[in-house]
Amino acid sequence: MTPVDLFLLAGLPNPLHLRVEQYLKDYVGEAAQVVAAPSSSDGSLYRERTVETLLRASGQFTLKRIRSRAADGPPRPRRLALLYVPAPEDRRLLQAFDHFVFPVPLWDLSEFDDSGRQKRHDRIACEAAIRDAIKLYMLELVTWIQPRIEGRRATEPLLLPPRNFHLRDRGIESFFLELSRRSRSWEEAAPEDLVPETFEYEQLPGYLRRDERLAMFRDARDVIFPCARPTQLHWHVPELALDAKVGLFQDFLRSTYRFGAPLPDGFHHDVQLEWGAEFNRMPFECSREGNIEVSGNHANIYPNDYVRHDA
Repeated sequence: MTPVDLFLLAGLPNPLHLRVEQYLKDYVGEAAQVVAAPSSSDGSLYRERTVETLLRASGQFTLKRIRSRAADGPPRPRRLALLYVPAPEDRRLLQAFDHFVFPVPLWDLSEFDDSGRQKRHDRIACEAAIRDAIKLYMLELVTWIQPRIEGRRATEPLLLPPRNFHLRDRGIESFFLELSRRSRSWEEAAPEDLVPETFEYEQLPGYLRRDERLAMFRDARDVIFPCARPTQLHWHVPELALDAKVGLFQDFLRSTYRFGAPLPDGFHHDVQLEWGAEFNRMPFECSREGNIEVSGNHANIYPNDYVRHDA
């Protein structure tokens, strides 16, 4: 099975979206799959049905590839990107795909030409915007972001669980939203107030070996977030029907990608307290169970904020 990039294309009117979909396929070559969902010619670009179409298509495509791959074959799509026309209501679109796609705005297509027609209706303008978007995608995702995600270092803030890592005055999810909305540069994708600390065995006896000293993050609640070791990854292919609810596909994709780069199967953080202390009804936000309280010496928190712990 050949590795592919999956591109989602949003905000173009029907039937132009099909022509631009084909243009993008031809431009990026065979190592790509493109899914385009049309938006209205006038009015709201990102109605609920449009967003759900893209979510379901991306989830189904990824799930099919994982299920059909050989044991040692290439994984799910090697990258996942959303190319979209900015609009006043694009928050609905970006919130739906939050932290698992790499969003690339097609800024020029939201502008108007001399006749008062939005440029997303013009084929030539669309093709030029696609070329610019792929250049940005290659620079920011392929060159900057993907190597950081694939490094799987405990000092990488982009890997932290969005809702369960607490900065001093906010959750790290708000920082991720700034990246997705481009109010913060991808080139400098790290919170200013987040500095890794180096821990020794005595501080984390449940994780470190006696001769180890490793750098990792501590959040504002003094919870420490080491990455699970490669031999301790727990994962299985979800038993999702292809007609499952869209929210289940969202949860699956959040555990599979971070900002468009694939995560290893079962990647998570083994969160714990310092000096061997135990959690005593520590509150966490679980993507499946909602607000929970955790007691014990550790919990596993996955990229989709699923919290696995001893009851």
